[in-house]
Amino acid sequence: MIIIAGNLKTRPELVDELYEALTSLVADTLQEDGCLDYHFAIEDRATGSVLVYERWRDEAALGAHLAQPAIGAVLGGWADRIEITVRKFDAANERGFAD
Repeated sequence: MIIIAGNLKTRPELVDELYEALTSLVADTLQEDGCLDYHFAIEDRATGSVLVYERWRDEAALGAHLAQPAIGAVLGGWADRIEITVRKFDAANERGFAD
């Protein structure tokens, strides 16, 4: 399993617009083969920070997602207005919270 987590930062006055652009991708992305979770949340309007959380079955599913034209359009459209602090993790041995 692949986990994507971190945040995107933009100017505070643009954070709502960035959040709307990102969340416009959620419904379709959740239907993609291999997508387990795909979520965004405004972390702090004052600093322009948006949290990113994704889970993918495997690297191939994530690669197919990143190749989608809608993803490229949003990321490309925001490329010069965001700072990306997002990391990718390989996860194995998934278990319950209390295990």
